[in-house]
Amino acid sequence: MAASKAGETAPARGDRADYLIVGGGSAGCVLAARLSEDPSLRVQLVEAGPDFDREHCPDLTETYGGRAFVAQKYYWPGLRASHAESGEKVPYKQGMLLGGGSSINGQIALRGAPADYDHWHASGAAGWNWDSVLPYFRKLETDLDFDGELHGNSGPIAIQRLPDGEWDAITSAYASAWARMGYTRLPDLNGPFADGYGALPFSNDGVTRHSASRAYLTAAVRARPNLLITVNVRVLRILSENGMAIGVEASQDGRRVRFDAARVIVSAGALRSPQLLMLSGVGDGNALARYGVATIAHRPGVGRNLQDHPIVSISGYIEPTIRTVRPSRAVLTYLRYSSGVAGCEKSDMVLSGGARSMWHAVGERICSLRAYIALPHSRGAVTLSDNNPLSDPEIDFNGMSDMRDRQRIVDGFRLIARVMLEHLKPKMVSDVFPSRLSRRIEWLSLPTRFNDRLSRAGAVVMDASPRLRSFLIRKVITSGESLPDILQSYKETEDYVRSILGTSWHASGTCRMGAPGDPGAVVDPGGAVIGMRSLFVADASIMPRITRTNTNLPTIMIAERLADLIAKRPQ
Repeated sequence: MAASKAGETAPARGDRADYLIVGGGSAGCVLAARLSEDPSLRVQLVEAGPDFDREHCPDLTETYGGRAFVAQKYYWPGLRASHAESGEKVPYKQGMLLGGGSSINGQIALRGAPADYDHWHASGAAGWNWDSVLPYFRKLETDLDFDGELHGNSGPIAIQRLPDGEWDAITSAYASAWARMGYTRLPDLNGPFADGYGALPFSNDGVTRHSASRAYLTAAVRARPNLLITVNVRVLRILSENGMAIGVEASQDGRRVRFDAARVIVSAGALRSPQLLMLSGVGDGNALARYGVATIAHRPGVGRNLQDHPIVSISGYIEPTIRTVRPSRAVLTYLRYSSGVAGCEKSDMVLSGGARSMWHAVGERICSLRAYIALPHSRGAVTLSDNNPLSDPEIDFNGMSDMRDRQRIVDGFRLIARVMLEHLKPKMVSDVFPSRLSRRIEWLSLPTRFNDRLSRAGAVVMDASPRLRSFLIRKVITSGESLPDILQSYKETEDYVRSILGTSWHASGTCRMGAPGDPGAVVDPGGAVIGMRSLFVADASIMPRITRTNTNLPTIMIAERLADLIAKRPQ
C-alpha cells in the first residue's frame, strides 16, 4: 500500500486495510500516525475535506488563527444547529479538512480537571481516570514552559504560554480585575487544578500552529508505505456482515466506491460520528425504522447526550493609547471559578478575555470578554433528518433547558458586564456592548480583500468620531441591543441571553463511553461499539461528560490512548 497524494484513488477492493479510519480530524490524524507505526499493518485514513496543509495555506499556520476561524472553505457547508429554547437554527462550525478543528481552532491547549476523568471512570468508562489518562497527555505534548511529572517534553504538540512581559494592556487589565475580585494567579493552568486565573497555554511554538495534521502526519509519517491518506471522500455508511464491520461505502469524484477493512474506526466528530452510525443501522431501532434504516445494533444512546459549552460575550472599543497587542499573536487570559449554584461542582464556570476580536482593522480595536459554562447540565441530541447520507443531521444543543445552566449563564453575563463597566471603562474602553458572532459579523469577517478595505474604512470612522463609532456599533456590529436595557433587570438579561446563546464549538458526548451493560452507552471503555464487532469510535463523541475546558487536547489524548487499546485488542 503506497503513501498517498491528496485525493488519490482508493485501493482496489482486494487491497483490504487492517485499520480504516473514517475522519481525518484531530483524532483521526493521531490514530493514523500511531497505528501505522507497526509496518506490518496497513492503515487507511479517509477524510471528507481537502488536505490544505499540502497547499501551504498561511492562515492555517499563523499563531493568531483569526483568518482560518472565519474562512468558510474550512468548514462543512450549510451545517446548522439550534442552541437554546427558541429552536432557531444557526450556522455551526465543524472543520472539514485534514486536521479538523485543530487546524482552525483557537489553539487553546487545556486538559480539563482531574475530576473530569475520575467522573468518566466512575460513570462506567473504567480505566479513564486521571492517573490513567495523564501519561497520554504527557505523551502528546512538548511543553516549552514547564516540566516535571505533570508535563511531557517529547510529544508532537508544542505547548507554550505568552510571558507576562508580552501581555497587552487589556489582557493585563482583565487579570488585574480578577485579582481585585479575590482570585489567585495560577502560573500553569495545566498544573495543579484549582480556581484562579493565568495565561492560556496554546498549541503552537510561538511561530507556527501545531495542528494534529502538521504534528502527527509529518513528511516522514506520510512516506510510510503502509499508510494511505485519502481526502475529498465522503463516507456514506459502514458496511457489515453478521454484526461485523467489514468496510465502508463512500462517494469519491461523483462515483460510489468501497473500502474494505478488518477494523473500522469512526473518528468523524460528535456530530458526524453518530449520524454515520445511525445511517449504518447502529442506534435506536424505533427511530431508525421511521427512516427506513434496518437496525443492526440497537443502541438508543447514539446521538444522545450532546453537550457543548454555552457562551455569551461582551465587547468594548479600545482607546487608541491602550492598543498594544501584537497582531500576529493570540493573547488571552482565563479565569476559572465556582458559581456556587446548588447542584454544581467547583470550577464550573470560565471567563476568557482578549484584546483582539477579529483579524481585521475593526477587530484590532475591539476587545471581548466571554463567560461560558464549563460543566453544563443541559443535554441535546443529534438525530437523522432523513436516510440520505449526504443530508446534514438535525442538531439541537438544548442549551439552558436545565435551570442550573440558565442561572449560571445569566449570572456570567452580568459578571462580565460588571468587569467591563467597572474595571476597564472609561480609561481603557468605551462603547461597551453585547456581542456575538452573528451572520452579518461573520460575513464581514470573511478574509477577503473587500472586507479588509471595508474594515480599514470602518476603523477610521471609529477612531475619528465617538458619535459615528456609537452609530457603527449600534447599526452594524450589533442589532441595536442596549447593554443598559439588558441589565436593567434579571429577567431582561435572561430573555436576551436565551435569544443569543451560542456554543463554543466543543460538541461532545453523542457516542457515550460506558460499561457494556449500560443501555445508554454506545462504546465500551476500549472504544468498541457495543453489539458490533470490528467497529470502534474514537473522538470527542465518546466523552461521557464534557471536560470543563476546551476539548481539543482531551480529544487528542483520547486518540492516543485508544490507539494503544485498539492495537492491543485481540482480533
